[in-house]
Amino acid sequence: MHELSVALGIVKAALKRVKRGRVVEVQVAIGELTHINAEQLRFAFEIASRGTALEGAELKTRIVEAELRCVRCRTRGKSFTCGRCGSAMEVLSGEELLLERLKVVEDAPR
Repeated sequence: MHELSVALGIVKAALKRVKRGRVVEVQVAIGELTHINAEQLRFAFEIASRGTALEGAELKTRIVEAELRCVRCRTRGKSFTCGRCGSAMEVLSGEELLLERLKVVEDAPR
């Protein structure tokens, strides 16, 4: 389950950016070629964020579709081999794993 290591990375990256307050929402972009399961990632995130400023935060995911282009004829497609000329395809998008947004609220004084 590589989703747990990804969730730990998200928590670590978010904590580097949050100095005060509590994170209530985290948005990440996940490329479909990463094969990260969004539901499993949410479950892993819940575990990874326990005891941190992210505990209880909602993890929102946005899936980025794979986009490939032939290195020879520049045809776009979804396969790793060009359907037109048989050449290899280069990946233009779909391999992303980006921390896009954090929503932070200041804790009320106690």
